Formats: sequence, structure tokens, C-alpha cells
Amino acid sequence: MDYDLLIKNGRVVDGSGLPSFVADVGIRDGKIVDVGRLNGTAKRTIDASGFVVSPGFIDHHTHMDGQILWDPFGTCEPQHGVTSIIMGNCGLALAPVKNGDEDAIVKSFVRVEAIPRVALEKGVPWGWKSYGEYLNKLEGNIGINVGGIVGHIAVRQFVMGEESTQRKATDSEVQKMRGAVGEAMRAGSFGLSTNRNERHMREDGLPVPSRLADDHELFALCEVVSQSNAGVIQMNMGRHCVEQIPQYDELARRVRRPIVWQSVQYKESEPELWQNMLSGIAKTFAEGYQAYGLTHTVPLMRHFSMKDAQIFDEFPVWKNLMFRPEPARKQAFADPATRQKMRDDMAEPRSVSYHRNWGRVFVEKAAKTENQKYVGKSVAEVAAARNQDSLDAFLDLSLEENLETMFETTNRGFNPEAMSTIMKSPYVVIGTSDAGAHVQFGADFGYCTTLLGMWVRDRQMIALEHAIHKLTFHVASIWGIEGRGLLRPGYHADVTIFDPKTIKACAPEWAEDYPAATKRFIQRSEGVHYTIVNGKVVFEDGKMRGEMAGDVLRSGAYQA
Repeated sequence: MDYDLLIKNGRVVDGSGLPSFVADVGIRDGKIVDVGRLNGTAKRTIDASGFVVSPGFIDHHTHMDGQILWDPFGTCEPQHGVTSIIMGNCGLALAPVKNGDEDAIVKSFVRVEAIPRVALEKGVPWGWKSYGEYLNKLEGNIGINVGGIVGHIAVRQFVMGEESTQRKATDSEVQKMRGAVGEAMRAGSFGLSTNRNERHMREDGLPVPSRLADDHELFALCEVVSQSNAGVIQMNMGRHCVEQIPQYDELARRVRRPIVWQSVQYKESEPELWQNMLSGIAKTFAEGYQAYGLTHTVPLMRHFSMKDAQIFDEFPVWKNLMFRPEPARKQAFADPATRQKMRDDMAEPRSVSYHRNWGRVFVEKAAKTENQKYVGKSVAEVAAARNQDSLDAFLDLSLEENLETMFETTNRGFNPEAMSTIMKSPYVVIGTSDAGAHVQFGADFGYCTTLLGMWVRDRQMIALEHAIHKLTFHVASIWGIEGRGLLRPGYHADVTIFDPKTIKACAPEWAEDYPAATKRFIQRSEGVHYTIVNGKVVFEDGKMRGEMAGDVLRSGAYQA
């Protein structure tokens, strides 16, 4: 048989979770046609001896809604073996949208997902109204496969305008929202995302619209997804997620669709929280309903300065200060009375994700020569060197440098045994990359390469076949992404070829590749040699090939 592409002698890990085997993979017309010992001719042959050949990875939690319009490869996704992404998470989407409401949508993306306003203003070529029109805009213009979830924030804004940030919806408005969700499902949306996170505000300080929705509205919209018999309900519920497990149970019973909700992580401040969350999830599954948790593969690193420090949004005093113009903010930071309010606010005994530990906040970059001695030291160490309280040292250093001092921290502790248990759970989906968001605070494209490098190879805490399954067919099965996630004849030829001995995620680095030369963090990889989308090589040995090979992914509810 003749092939367009023939991959020879690789260790095939097919995504099913079954043991790997040495085989060849034959590809023609964008599909896998043969797996086994193949002797046909091919337009191109890749010798994969010593490499793993797996399905392309599926990044289900991105905020690429804007970026994919100016960066059709979703950089740096292919560098980490990702061939398909899902956007529209956490209630945020760029459609549906009425003419004149575009800036209202931007306000949520700018604040919640920390996407620079100038990038969205310069890079998003508005012109659609419906969700289907937005997806159609992508057809033929993408280098990876892209699917989306319609966002509750956009739907509410579309129906209610600015009143969506101020009040409950009327029954008539709920019906109109149901119509908008139904249109999106028929256009191929992979479900509905919503956001009740109490920290999530728009750029103007108003709550994101979905936070004003009551249970009646939320359940009514989710029922449209249920009636479509396709897709998932993706939820961002904030810090009170454990208390809301009964609500997820009720929703799961009513809609009978997979619910993908809160991140399950080990936290030093609440070391038993992850176990309580897994227990609650397992109970729901034992009763026959699907409510999946999410997890990551590494502690989430965040980089920030006091010019823009969303990491403190859980603390009302801090958050209100960050919404002030910079001159007023500086004046407040210098005021002893304000500092005491900030101190008291952070000491308030309540459940928060931020660790409140100055020993875990490090000076990453100092603007002044005389402060270079603090780089790499924790704020607690800086305070000791300056004979100051930690908060005073933190704010004084920031003020000395015109708020340009860069800090880094992580909100998650590192407990390998806990993280291994979480990742291996069948009730937990791996991957919260947030790709396309928080671009000036960090980059987490590398969760797949970290899983395969750190957890499979170095720590040997999860089997290679299990890890690949979790990155591919596990995701495709839950979201209903047909024909993807397995290396089987008839499936789309989305393939990743990597060296298991060297694969890893590199440290984030700055780039100026957003619209208007806006800076952001990117993250490269090592050990990923080929990323193949629909049978075409889009990434090869560190370089993008430029092939516009991607498909717009549409759910089973799609009506052409």
C-alpha cells in the first residue's frame, strides 16, 4: 500500500492504556490507515527507532479564543505534542456577541484571564455575532485542531447587556439564553462553561455576568446541553468547591452529561482537601453520574509585580487597591494605616488558595543595581536583611523600584505521593494549562511534557501507557471528540513522536510575539521531535513547519 507518511519502528503507545508495542504507522489522506509491520511506499518516511509514537495530546482547558485568531498554531502547544485544544473555559468566550458589546467581553478576558488589552484590541478581528459564525471564522485558518465551549459570561451579556453584571435574569431572558446555548450546540460547541468564582471580576471592577446567575438559570442552560446529548458542563466555582459538591451531584443527576469542575490539588494550607474532593467525586461516580475533577502536573508558578498582582485577588483590601490608578496605589502602599489594613486582611482566618507565606515569595528580578543582591531570595529573607517586617520589605522594595520588581511564587505545595494519586484517578482529568491566559505571569504549556518527563521517566510514579491515555483518549472520550485520541485505523492522524529519555518542559522565557509586540511568557520543550496534525508535520525538531493542517472540531450536536 502507498502512504503519504510512514512512521517506522516506533514504540507505539496507542492511547487506549494497553501495553505499548513496536510497530509502523501508515497515514494517508489525513487518516491512520494501518498499524503494524508495514512495507508500502510513502511520500515521506520517518524513522522513529528509539522514540515513542502516540496520539497527539489534547489540551482541554485553554483560553486561546483570542490568540488562535492571530496565532493559528496556538504557540507553544505543538512544541509540547499538543494537536488539539478546547477553548471557551471558565465561562469566557468571544461569542455570541452583539455589535457594540465587544469591549464588555474584552473586560472579562483582561481581568479574569490576564490577557493584555492591547493584544485583544489589535489581534481580534471582530465581525461575527453567533457562536457558529465565530467557529466558521477559524475554518481553514488554523494549524492545530480547535474546538470550543460556549461561555455563560458571553451568553448572559448577549441577552442582558450591561444589566448582566447587576441582577438576576427574568424568565424571558433565561429562555433567550437557552436559545443562544442551543444555537451554539447546533454549531458544534462541546458544551457550556460557567463561572461562579467569587474572585472573578471584569476590568472595571464589576462581577463577571455569570456570577449573578441563580441556580434556576444555571440548571436551565445546562439542560440545553443535556437535550443536545453532547458535550460537557465545565465549571469554575471558586474556593468553596467542597461545600458545593451536593450542587454538582444534583446537576450531574439532572443533565446526565459529564461535569468538569474544580481543580484537585495538594495544598499545604489544607493538606486533606484533595482527599475530601476525591471522596466526593468518587461518591458521585459510584451512583452512576459523571463529575470529573481537574489537576495539573506541576506546582503552578506565577510571576508578578505590584503593577498587576491578581494573585492577591482573594483579599478584598488588596484587590481594591489594585483597581486604583497607579499613582493612588503607590500612595496607599506607602501609608502605614493602609499597610496595617493589608496585614489584617491577609491574616483574616478564611479559606484561600494563596499560601500567605512570605518565605515562598521570591524576588525574581530587581530593577535597580543596588537591589540585585535580593534576586533569588525570599521576601522573608529580604525582610531579615533589611530588619523589617515582611510586608513592609515587600512594599518598600516595590516602591523603590516604581513597582517594577518582579516576584515569583507558587500557590501549590509539592507532595509527590498525593499528586501521583490524584493524577492516576479515573475521576480526574489531567491538564489545566490555561494556555492563552495569564501570559505575563507564567506559562504552563508543558504539563504534558512534564508528565512524561518528571512523573513517568524520573519519578516512575505513573506508567507511560497510563500517562498517554490520560492525555489523549481519556480526554477525547469525556468531551466527545470523535475520531481522535487513539492510534487506530480510521482515526485522524494526529500523532506525537518523542524521545522518552529526554522529553521535558523547559523553563518559561519572555517573548514579544503578541500583537503590538506585547510581551508574554512562552515555554519550549525538549525531546518532542514531531507533532503531526491530520497527517501533516506541523512541528519538527524545534521548528514550526507552517502547515495550516488544523480542523475546527465540532461536537456530536453539530448540525451543518
